[in-house]
Order: sequence, then structure tokens, then C-alpha cells
Amino acid sequence: MNTAPSLAFAESEFRKASRSVPDKNCVRVARRDGWVELRDDKTVFGASDDQRLVFTAEEFDAFLAGAREGCTKGLCLEITCRGVDGMYVFRRRGWAAVELVFTEAELLAFRDGVANREFDAIAYTA
Repeated sequence: MNTAPSLAFAESEFRKASRSVPDKNCVRVARRDGWVELRDDKTVFGASDDQRLVFTAEEFDAFLAGAREGCTKGLCLEITCRGVDGMYVFRRRGWAAVELVFTEAELLAFRDGVANREFDAIAYTA
């Protein structure tokens, strides 16, 4: 269940992986005060359809570690491929009210950012 408080992350707090093509859409991640939000920058920031996946920093750090080891089963972020159109759906495990949908290129850029520790807490303090 999504129980996070309203964090009111500013648009400038969200970052995407360095592998992402400049000026192209991608997965955006923000971290602050023990919380992490993911958003899809194909939507206008702050618009009514600008949905977010929200995790505690502890949950998201466990996902990052698992993803780097190739094992995310049972962790907070579930990523599945929609067979019909080849798009990738990001969901908070156990809470399907919000889905973010990305292309394979967007997914691969996100995975590269995970592998290169671009979304680790330390990367947001520099």
C-alpha cells in the first residue's frame, strides 16, 4: 500500500539515468527524507496524470541491491513487459493503483542507472 506523505518533490529533484538520451522521456527518480518517488517524464510535471510510485528509501535501496544482483522477486518495484505492445509497466508490488509505462529504451537506461549507482542515496547528496 502507498502510505507515503505528500512529499512535494520539486521537478528539479528528479533525475534520470545518464544513459538516457538528452531531451527524451525516461524514468525519473527523486530521493529525500527517507522517501523515493518514481515518475514518467512523458507526463507534464504536476499535472493530474503525473502519477508517482512511492517507496521508502529502505525499500528502494533493497530493490537497487537486488536489481544489481539480478534478483528482484518480492521486492518493492515490479517491472513487467506487456506482451501486446512490448511496453514495460512499473508498479509498486501489491499496489496496482498506479502504473508507469516505459519503452524498452527507457527501461534499459533506467537499468543502466541502477547498475551505475546513479539512484543510490549517496548520488543525491553530491
